[in-house]
Amino acid sequence: MKAQNTLETPTNDRKKLPIYNGASSQTIREICLKEGVDDAGFVEINRKSLGSVNDEVLSLYSKTKTIISICKNTNRENVQSQSRSLANEEFHKTYDDLSEVSRRIVKQLNNLGIRGVSCHPSFPMNMDKWAGKIWEISHKPIAVEAGLGTMGINRMVLHPRFGSFVLLDSILIDTEVDVYDKPIDFNPCVSCHLCVSVCPVGAIDVKKGLDFNACMTHNYRDFMGGFMDWIENIASSKNIKDFRAKSLDNETISKWQSLSFGPQYKSAHCVSVCPAGDDVFNIFKSNKKDWNQTIVKPLKEKKESVYVQKGTQAEENAKKNTNKQIVYVKNVTRPSSINGFFTGARMAFDPKLAKDVNMNVHFVFYGKENKMATIIIKDKTVSIKEGLEGTPDLKVRCDSEIWLKIIRKDISSLGMIKGIFSKKLQVQGGLRRLKQFQKCFVET
Repeated sequence: MKAQNTLETPTNDRKKLPIYNGASSQTIREICLKEGVDDAGFVEINRKSLGSVNDEVLSLYSKTKTIISICKNTNRENVQSQSRSLANEEFHKTYDDLSEVSRRIVKQLNNLGIRGVSCHPSFPMNMDKWAGKIWEISHKPIAVEAGLGTMGINRMVLHPRFGSFVLLDSILIDTEVDVYDKPIDFNPCVSCHLCVSVCPVGAIDVKKGLDFNACMTHNYRDFMGGFMDWIENIASSKNIKDFRAKSLDNETISKWQSLSFGPQYKSAHCVSVCPAGDDVFNIFKSNKKDWNQTIVKPLKEKKESVYVQKGTQAEENAKKNTNKQIVYVKNVTRPSSINGFFTGARMAFDPKLAKDVNMNVHFVFYGKENKMATIIIKDKTVSIKEGLEGTPDLKVRCDSEIWLKIIRKDISSLGMIKGIFSKKLQVQGGLRRLKQFQKCFVET
């Protein structure tokens, strides 16, 4: 943990302020703590292990030399409650507070002659990139590099003290600091697998990772893809009776609440039950039975709607718990770019649909967008890599705009075949393999 010394708030009197060629990380950390964050760490912009996050950062602020990762601890009793409204209010209010704190920190740093930008911890995001990577900066890998924790199997950064009960933000500054932080050398995860057991759609697999589609379809039903599906239900309904058959009244009211008070997560149970972090683990360890009885069991037995897509692994998992009411929906993720196609492919992949499929697929796109990438499906998992890797079982070469029309179903099957004959779409490996590949992904 970082030292938590105090520091008088810098004033506008430049004569009283130290002038640095670089900057003291301890001074900046103390400013962060005084303004209300619960931990802070520093990462240099050229750290190789950040990978593509460096490009994200520089696209937001080209003068960035240091990234400050900050976090605030949420009130875990709210998050652990059976009431999702209490949990969601805690998330939203902490996000709001973190955003305001970030802005105040930048103002304080301005007084030291340090310029920078405060990034938003959550929404708004860049919806021009939908259905691709709409978040403009990846706070989690930055937090890991800054020593604020490690990634848990619930896809949350596990802080060494607060565990899953933290929210993250990043600040980009134009100044180097004297000391940079490194990732912690231990994992706060206690391998209890409670997050696996409590997820109503079985989205978490210890060996295979997160089922993005299952998580997005249920937990984020009131967000993006679920909202688009709801809107399309309205537009495609013949009358009110037809619409009510497609969307339950409680879902329509939930959409109103999300629009009025902030998007409502449907679950987040994986965070609620997590005992990682010193503050939390000591409570869990002292009485595991009480933890299971008062936190885990109520969430498992909670009667609630669970949103799934037909024929998926999530549907099978949801059916195992009779306390959950299954609601069949779609999760609309029509990409508008090739990067969006690859991001959407990761989200739309379903382990059940990929049973017995092992395939290396090379994609070469040209025209408006030029990109080469590899999708590997193996043992009910999917991985997407930049460039062409390995020996392909299937190779697709296509004009980028034609491919997006195919994915968005703007071109019929007949049109797709015509595309092949016109050489705008070239498939090596056969149409049978192409269809086998396509069947691994949930239709949107």
